[in-house]
Amino acid sequence: MSNVVIVGDGAIGLLYSYFLSTSNHVTLITRSEKSGKQYYYQGSSGKHLINIKTLNNQHLASLGNIDIVIIAVKAYQVETALSQLSPYLNDSCKVVLSHNGMTDLAPIMNNILNNKPIYFLTTRLAGFKANSTTVIHTGNGESILGAYNSPADQQYCELVSTLCAIPDLSYSKQIDTIRWQKLLINIAINPLSGFYNVKNGELNSPKYNSDIFNLLSEACLVANRLGIAVTLPDSLESAYKVMGATANNFSSMHQDIMHNRPTEIDAMCGYICQQAELIGIKTPYNQYYLDVIRHKKSAN
Repeated sequence: MSNVVIVGDGAIGLLYSYFLSTSNHVTLITRSEKSGKQYYYQGSSGKHLINIKTLNNQHLASLGNIDIVIIAVKAYQVETALSQLSPYLNDSCKVVLSHNGMTDLAPIMNNILNNKPIYFLTTRLAGFKANSTTVIHTGNGESILGAYNSPADQQYCELVSTLCAIPDLSYSKQIDTIRWQKLLINIAINPLSGFYNVKNGELNSPKYNSDIFNLLSEACLVANRLGIAVTLPDSLESAYKVMGATANNFSSMHQDIMHNRPTEIDAMCGYICQQAELIGIKTPYNQYYLDVIRHKKSAN
């Protein structure tokens, strides 16, 4: 059995914990004041205790040897999480990043991770936290793993074998394109649902069509200039398909705004604006939503 550390007790972190605990030793790192907190999984088979060890992020020295670490926190928390963990990671530890949006990894790679094998994991697992200790599993969807660097690409078979308990897991050599495809869906849904305080399905209304079109048009142009093979028609189709499939859900950005938490807008529209500036492209729609979401506060 592998020693797997998962950072983040959000819905996705808890779902990963539940599935991987069936065949691995799993430790969940949380910001909870006390170590030893218990978490529960609720799905079609009922409610179950998640068989993991939980550890406060101030007590990392007791971790021992780590084979795999999965970072399942918000994009803006990734660097801090890795900085805290890095003293306890050996050179062979596989690092898996699983978060919405995209960020510049150069500072993390140069200052924290050196040449460790780094992977990305995108997922369409669906769930939400009913309370601080229980995750409700609402649906499965494909989870795709891919290598960020050459050390990772050389060792992926072992990692896939270890993580295979995650439903519908596969490995792809095209992870950059897949991450961009997910980014484009997020850009079409998250800023609008958050700003206008609507469920995902309501974005199908014609009054949002123009903004969705322009946001994705800018983002696709940036992606294409960076060598990523995505198209505007495909991106629009994918975004509207997800809106339909999650029609009754509020986006993660909407929930962050409603609870007055920081959002991941800098890893979505902000990333587009950052990359656009580097290559000399104007992205006024992404810039607009970057600005308004940064200043958006809950009316509650």
